[in-house]
Amino acid sequence: MAATELLGLPRTRGRLPLVAAQAVDALGTGLFLPFAVVYFHAAKDIPLPAVGGALSAAALLALPAGPLAGPLVDRLGARRVVVIANLLRVFTFAGYVVAGSLWQLVVLAALTFWGEGLFWPASGALVAQVADDGQRGRWYAMDRALRNVGIGAGGLAGGVLVAWGGTAGYTGIVLANAATFLVAAGLVASWRGPAAAPAPPPRAPTAGAGYRAVLADRSFRRVLLTVFVFALCDLAFTVLLSAYVIDTLGLPSWQPGILFAGNTVLVVVGQTVVASRLAGYRKPRVLQVAAAVWALSFVLFAVVPRAVPGAAIVVLTVATAVFTAAELLQAPTSSALTVALAPAHLRGRYFGLEELLWGAARVIAPVTFTALLAGSAWLPWLVLAGCCALAFSVLKDIPGA
Repeated sequence: MAATELLGLPRTRGRLPLVAAQAVDALGTGLFLPFAVVYFHAAKDIPLPAVGGALSAAALLALPAGPLAGPLVDRLGARRVVVIANLLRVFTFAGYVVAGSLWQLVVLAALTFWGEGLFWPASGALVAQVADDGQRGRWYAMDRALRNVGIGAGGLAGGVLVAWGGTAGYTGIVLANAATFLVAAGLVASWRGPAAAPAPPPRAPTAGAGYRAVLADRSFRRVLLTVFVFALCDLAFTVLLSAYVIDTLGLPSWQPGILFAGNTVLVVVGQTVVASRLAGYRKPRVLQVAAAVWALSFVLFAVVPRAVPGAAIVVLTVATAVFTAAELLQAPTSSALTVALAPAHLRGRYFGLEELLWGAARVIAPVTFTALLAGSAWLPWLVLAGCCALAFSVLKDIPGA
């Protein structure tokens, strides 16, 4: 058995510039992501509460980006929109270096989020266009694995730059991130692949154009609900876990880092392998299993014994492993299900609505999770488990795929 098959990797012949662009983009994101908030505080002397408020306001301003990306992808093509999104982020990250006031931060951060809102639907549609039939799940899995490798490597490199250069190190991170977006844009622009495949026959008498046709798709409306639920589940790990472990459980401050590292390693090692093994299963059924596994992980997080630190660390480790198993099942399958449901001429709009719900989840998750955690240590986890039960039920009636 070839190594690529054993590892669950897709066929990449003729598509290596796109793979390289994914890797470079992920590396740049990893450089900046761990320092996104502290950069504006440490390098620009803006108070942390003001930075948080500015970034939340910017995220709200960027919510329309996903729905706008849909028509752009369907009219201009996914490759062009990916290039535009990357060039927009080159401009904004270069602007961070010279920006010094709060209003400039809001404007540049909003434009950055607009770039991300354009990028994700376009990237999803581009993968759907270039992936071999039957290998889309593998492509989405490889993209996620590359992104985790890049974030891990970029985070380490960023930490070295900050430790070595102080404020200049922060500036170096921002400029390096701008450079990676420029390189990624160049790689995608240089690739010349096949034209998009012709649209398949419509599954229902709703094959029109525009968002009205997308929203008329009853199956996809159900999928959108699960997209929002799974986005909240995914964000719980980054938004909620550190506060829960350190403030609520009173465990050492290094413990969340160990859990995050374990999650990253499992995703990098297992994502493509798991995706390749799921190829023969119905996608809604796989997502039901993911919802059930996620619910189990949240129950485990809720029952962590607070009085026994050793036992707490063990339960947290097991809960993180179960959480990661749900991620490995859900991440590539959700994207592949969207492609399976979407007519080719409307893929951009389908992915655009997905991005809108992800954006809404990013706005809602911090304030909701922290409010629930303030009410009770177990409350946010049990609410998330209940959301997973809802997603499991909704996925029951989605046909085929």
